[in-house]
Amino acid sequence: MEPEIDTTVPHSARVWNYWLGGTDNYPVDRAAGDQFREAFPGIVEVARASRGFHTRAVRYLAGEAGVRQFLDVGAGLPTADNTHEVAQRVAPDSRIVYVDNDPLVLAHARTLLTSTRRAPPTTSTPTCTTPTRSCETRPGRWT
Repeated sequence: MEPEIDTTVPHSARVWNYWLGGTDNYPVDRAAGDQFREAFPGIVEVARASRGFHTRAVRYLAGEAGVRQFLDVGAGLPTADNTHEVAQRVAPDSRIVYVDNDPLVLAHARTLLTSTRRAPPTTSTPTCTTPTRSCETRPGRWT
């Protein structure tokens, strides 16, 4: 049974989405993000710098380096400029597997992920006893 997205409890990935200027968050996430920002005023700049580095790195790897397979560990969906969006803008045939141990991330992934028909992103939630399951996931199939 897939977990339901509870919009009354803040979730770290949605708070991060809020700090990045995304729209996949709820009032409770924004309130938590604002409260955290009071304690750490630079968090929005840190979040945006981190996402900027991620975007530049994936763009370089998919473009100049010619990488076509990506493993995004700790995906933390929802977020802005997801790995598959950046990679497939450069190389539409790029394949991406998202891995996260948070079942809510999988719930968000099923709702949010879009891709090209040739290489849809895949998600996986590994356990300590089955870590290789992440790499054995077939592209285009939810696990």
